Amino acid sequence: MVGTRNARVLTFNCHEGYVHLLGKLGLEMDVVDGLPGRYTGRWDERMRPVPPRARLIGPGDLASGARYDAVIAHNVLDLLDARGVDAPKILVLHVNLDARAVEEPNGPAPAEMSRQVQQYLSLIGGIAVAVSKSKRDSWKIPCDVVRPAVDPDEWRGYEGTEAALLRVANQVNARRARFAWSAHERIVDALPCKLVGHNPDIAGSEASRGWDHLREMYRTHRAYVHTADPALEDGYNLALLEAMGTGMPVVSTRAPESPVVDGENGFLDADPAVLHDKARRLLTDPDLARRLGARARECVLDEFSVSAFVSGWHSAIERAKDTFEAVRRGVQRAGVRAAHRGTAVR
Repeated sequence: MVGTRNARVLTFNCHEGYVHLLGKLGLEMDVVDGLPGRYTGRWDERMRPVPPRARLIGPGDLASGARYDAVIAHNVLDLLDARGVDAPKILVLHVNLDARAVEEPNGPAPAEMSRQVQQYLSLIGGIAVAVSKSKRDSWKIPCDVVRPAVDPDEWRGYEGTEAALLRVANQVNARRARFAWSAHERIVDALPCKLVGHNPDIAGSEASRGWDHLREMYRTHRAYVHTADPALEDGYNLALLEAMGTGMPVVSTRAPESPVVDGENGFLDADPAVLHDKARRLLTDPDLARRLGARARECVLDEFSVSAFVSGWHSAIERAKDTFEAVRRGVQRAGVRAAHRGTAVR
C-alpha cells in the first residue's frame, strides 16, 4: 500500500456535494456514476463540479480489475456493489438509522439492520465513519465521526439584498418526517421563500441552474431556514453549513449538534410560531441579518473546517487499511492451520 496522501480511492456518486468535499483530500479518485434510482442519470453539474482529480466511471467498470487503496461507500448498496474490489472498505453513515426505517418501511428493523451491517463489516475487514455523533449513535456502530466541512473560498460574499427566505432540499415529500416539513411550512407561511432542489411535485420549487447560480442564491437571499425532526436528523446538513459559510443568518428548529446559537448567529427554537416571527424580523431588518450572518460564518468555519475534514478522512483511510490487513492476516493464518491439520490427518 502507498501512503495515504498518495492513495487512489473508489467512491460512488450518491451525493455530489459530499463527493465534491472528498475531492479536498487531494487523492486520485474514481467515482462510479450513472447509478440506478437517482433523479439524474449522470453527475449533476448544477450541484457541484467534478473534483479536479476525480474520474467518472460506469458501474460496469467495477469489474475492470483496477487497484485501489480504499473504497468509500455511501450506503449499504455501494458496499455490496464493491464486494469484488480487493481493497479496504469504509461505509459512511450519512442517514440516521431510524429515519431510514421510516423512509424504507419494507427494510429490516433498525436493530437487525445494525447487526447485519456490523457483521458484514467484520467479515470483510471494513470500518464505518459517521458524519455526526447522532448518526453514529443511531446505528450503534463504534466508529469515528468526521463532520463535513465548509471551504471559505467557495462559500462567501453574503449580500442579503433579497428580502426572502431560502431552503435547499431535494425530494422533500419523500422525507417530510426527517425534514420536519410541517414545521418548515409553518415558519415560512405567508413569507417570501424560495425552495431550491429536485422537487417536481412541489409547485415553485426548481433546481439551481448551476453551482454559481446556487451560490448566488445563498449570497442574495436574506436568511436560511432549516428544520429537522431531532429523533431522525441532525441540526445541520451540507446546505445549512454552506448557507452559514456564505454569511447567512439561520432560522432553525432544535436538533442534535446544531451550530445555530439562538440570538448569536441566527434563531433557534422548538416552536415554529416563534421562528416565524424571527424570520419576519430578519426580512425587515437587513442590518440584523448581516450581523448574525457574519457570526454564523465565523462559527461554521471554526467548527466545520476543511483541515479537520481532511485530517479525519486520512486517518480513517489508514484505519481501514490496518483493519483490512489484520483480517486478511487472520484468514491466512486460519488457512495455514487448516492445511496443517489436513496434513496431520493424512
